[in-house]
Amino acid sequence: MPTPLLTRDQLLSRLCDTFRHYGYEGTSMARIAEATGLGKASLYHYFPEGKQQMAASVLNWAVQWFEDHVFAPLKSTHPPRQRIVSMLDSLSDYYALGQCACLPALFGMAAERDLFADTLHDFYQRWLDALAQALTDSGLARDIAQRRAQEALERIQGALVLARGMQDTRLFGDMAQGMVDHLLAGAGRSTLWTTRMPSIPARPVITRVG
Repeated sequence: MPTPLLTRDQLLSRLCDTFRHYGYEGTSMARIAEATGLGKASLYHYFPEGKQQMAASVLNWAVQWFEDHVFAPLKSTHPPRQRIVSMLDSLSDYYALGQCACLPALFGMAAERDLFADTLHDFYQRWLDALAQALTDSGLARDIAQRRAQEALERIQGALVLARGMQDTRLFGDMAQGMVDHLLAGAGRSTLWTTRMPSIPARPVITRVG
């Protein structure tokens, strides 16, 4: 049994950085070993199934970050505008205004996407549902809320790709700045509390995962 040199969070953080930088296909065992400082024997101790298990663990870790810092705030009982602002602030931090890739999006575009199909589908569906709920709580009709939630995710992912491709963080920032009013246009209760019991603060302290 190898001597643990890293905590699990530290190990997953370094793995996450590597997969986000090189993608699934480009993340070799040599690059993983360099990023973590662990030899092959140690890596296989933590992940007996190899690279696929590493990728799945990192993806689940990233999804949990979204649950804590994006989905849960959206489902809170704070005013809808505050929830959406919290989501966009968290995403701006997580993506470094477009400088860092979205791990689920990278895995979704890779040839190996079928390996993570269920996790990816559930991830995006939970995001859509949470955002649609916040918009419904603002007074929008359910069908309008669902359509705007889908458009929002498309704009977020598109702005992320464009900001990275053009190396211009202003593109992601401009998208985020204009999104709140666009999403809440025509809403009638955007400053009111809902009747559901609060479960989390609207703006949690963020710990980056890579």
